Order: sequence, then structure tokens, then C-alpha cells
Amino acid sequence: MRAMVQQQLACVESYFAHGNIYELLVTTNDRRPLEILSSYREKSGFRFELRFVTIDELLSVFRTDRTRSDNISCIRTIFSKFYPIINRESDAIVHVDFDTMFVGKINLTPLLITDIGLVDANQFMADELRWCPTENEVEFFRLVQPVKTASSWINTGVFCVQKRGFEICSVEISHYLQNLERAIRDRIHLHTDEIIMNALAARESDSVKVISDYRYNFLAYFLKHDPTWTTRGQIVHFHSLKPDKFCYVDGAVSHSCNEAQAKRVNEDLYIAVLMWFRHLHAACRRLPYVFPLLKAIPLEVVNADLARLLAKRFEPGDAPVN
Repeated sequence: MRAMVQQQLACVESYFAHGNIYELLVTTNDRRPLEILSSYREKSGFRFELRFVTIDELLSVFRTDRTRSDNISCIRTIFSKFYPIINRESDAIVHVDFDTMFVGKINLTPLLITDIGLVDANQFMADELRWCPTENEVEFFRLVQPVKTASSWINTGVFCVQKRGFEICSVEISHYLQNLERAIRDRIHLHTDEIIMNALAARESDSVKVISDYRYNFLAYFLKHDPTWTTRGQIVHFHSLKPDKFCYVDGAVSHSCNEAQAKRVNEDLYIAVLMWFRHLHAACRRLPYVFPLLKAIPLEVVNADLARLLAKRFEPGDAPVN
């Protein structure tokens, strides 16, 4: 829980640090982060809606039974992401995962081009990650053969829903929940939110569009592919390489990533991690709680290393403040 709320705090802090003004809704079904986030809202003075959602309310909104609330995949990838959408909280909703960081004042217009707007976040590995549905997946998601995929595997860290998109999502989520046992049997319950969106992009191509501007869901380990991300970026998504994997030990920053993750660590990712830690320090400085990650990379190390690394890229005085 503590790691999760620290990610939420850094994400919200980064949003307001860049002067973003879109209405923001933060939901949780755990009273512990609710208390911390409520305190943060009061101390920071930032205006955003914070809502505690009970299990009973979730089940009512999703029109399903309590057995679904016992399924971890449903809690993490269905209830947490789609609650505001199924509940139609606004005419247009942009979902943003909390393991993200805003790196500028965002313009959401490019996402709001259709009923459901997705981001081709994995295009730097497009050949390796293009979705090829199995026979079970084709049948489960009512796809027409041959399946035409719209892009590489779609990551759902950032996506938007409006207009007919609400109905499309509602029908598909209802279908998944009603057939959960079958989904588990056919191994369609892993990465559920993403496989649903991949299926919708293939089946509902008139209503579901994938934009090529990766900056709206810029996976942190791909930042190296666009050196302008520190000045032109929108949303950085840490995805499988969370900042809590990094710490300062014996005069240097190291990481505790596994072998596969370690291959993705690069200087741009490290810069993003330092920016994230600066937002975390800013968010927590007035809060009466213990946040273990603050000791992982102290603020003086964050500022010194950021200044050093950004100076390598920009002329004096031109380095961005993120």
C-alpha cells in the first residue's frame, strides 16, 4: 500500500507542478491512502476530487456479484481502471495510471479524436509485440478472421473514452465479468485491461483509434528514442520499471531490477526517475507520515544528479525544470 500511495502522490504532484488545469478525479477503495491523499490535498492546496469507493459500490456500478471482487485481476485491471468510465463521471474521461509522471502542461486534444483513444506506446518494439490472438481469444472477443491489428501491443496506461466509447466499454466489461470463469480457463484473464483494448481496436476500428504520438504514454525505458522528451514530453509511464527499484548507496545510484529489466535501464530512464523523486519529495514535505522512499534517493542527490545530467544535454540556462 505504501508504495502505491507514494506513486499516487508523485503523479498528482507532477500534474499540478506543470500548471495542468483539467479536472482531476482520484479514486481509491482503501482508507489508508485515502487519509494520506486527503492530507496532501489539504496541505498542498491543490484542487482535485478524491473519492472513496466501497466494494459494494463497485459491484453495483459494474452490475456484478461479490465473487468478482475476490479476483485480483478484476480488482487491479477492471474495477480500478474502468470505474469512472462505467459510472460515466464526465462526458469525456482520460484514464491515467498512477505509476506515471507529467512532464509538461498537457494538451489532451490529440487523444479526444474518437470514441476510444489509445496510444501506440510500444511502437519502438512493434515487430516483437504485435498482437496475434489465439483461437480462444478470437472466439471470446467475437473477432472476425483474419484479425487486423491496429498497432503494436496496446498499453493502457493512458487512454480516453467519450461518446459511444462508454457503451462499447460497458458492453465489453460486462461480457468479461459474466464470463470470468471461461476467461480464466482460457488464460485470457492476464493483462485483462490491455487485451480488452487490443480486441476493441481490432473489432471496433471505426470507433477505436490508436494515435502514434507515443509522448502521451511514453514508456520510461523508451525515452532514449526521443531526446526531446524533457522539453516536449507529455506523460511518462514507468510501467515495469518503477522508481522504487532505484536507491542511493555508497555515493552512487543503483537499482534492484531483475536481469530482463536491467537491460532496459538507461540514462534517460534514470533522469525520469530523478524527476519523479523530486516530485515525491515535494509532495511529502508537509505530510505527517513516514515515506520510506524519501530515503532511497535524498533530495540533495536528486537535485545534484539532475543538474549534472541535464547540463550534458543543454547549454547553460537552457535546461528544463521538470
